[in-house]
Amino acid sequence: MSKALRIEFPGAVYHVTTRGDRREAIFVDDDDRRRLLAFVKQAMDRFDAVVLAYCLMGNHYHFVLQTRRANLSLVMHHINAKFSRAFNRRHGLVGHLFQSRYKAILVDRDAYLMALCRYVELNPVRAGLVPAPFDWVWSSYAAHVGLEVVPTWLDTDTLHSHLLGRDVVSAEDRSRARALYGQLVVDGRDDQFWQRSLRDKAYLGEEDFIARVQTLIDPVENVSSEMPHETPTTVQRQTCLPNRDETAWRMHVESGLCMSEIARALDLSLSRVSRLVARFEDSRRVHRE
Repeated sequence: MSKALRIEFPGAVYHVTTRGDRREAIFVDDDDRRRLLAFVKQAMDRFDAVVLAYCLMGNHYHFVLQTRRANLSLVMHHINAKFSRAFNRRHGLVGHLFQSRYKAILVDRDAYLMALCRYVELNPVRAGLVPAPFDWVWSSYAAHVGLEVVPTWLDTDTLHSHLLGRDVVSAEDRSRARALYGQLVVDGRDDQFWQRSLRDKAYLGEEDFIARVQTLIDPVENVSSEMPHETPTTVQRQTCLPNRDETAWRMHVESGLCMSEIARALDLSLSRVSRLVARFEDSRRVHRE
């Protein structure tokens, strides 16, 4: 049986969730939760994506992600593969941590972003785990309402500007947006948003949105796999750049290959590849500044 199509395009917004195998817990303690978020940060930095909202539950997690490039599969492979290996090493386990593939729902950002973020952050309340969303430490709610420092990978500004209908440029704007968002979440506790809005188990959007995004499906490129059908050799041919630093960096960032695979493809040592990637990343950072 073929896997479901993944619709990936620049700027896409997704609701992503992954459950533990056999619905078992994916976190033993808070150190596990911190490790997962560390891998999320790595993925956001490496693949040019941002988190708009999140919530870590006991046997699953929710993320609202925006990918600036068409690379959700790479983002999710990085997060789930890295965390699974770290979890098994830490707890002396083997085998699958997650149940099957992650589930990704494509979201009409204009119509459903605020309701979706509210839905995600209200999960612990609806599950009866806490009386209010700010009582749950492992979600984005506290950062969105100004109760915690915002992580670099959480795009609170986009959420606030979307709520206000304009760019958030001042402290007064942010203060107002935080209050409005807090009230929005409180008011949505009994909202049956998910049951009312999900279409075809794949979209949060109306018929016109679904029609638009379906035109983006490439029957070859979107047929799924968790990783693209690329080998180090084919990626090397596609990235034959005069600058070896950039070649190594592009292989690392755009293909999802690990450092050892890149080292074999370029016939370099692992430490040499690591230095090339770091040097090119530093040069990009200096250029941006």
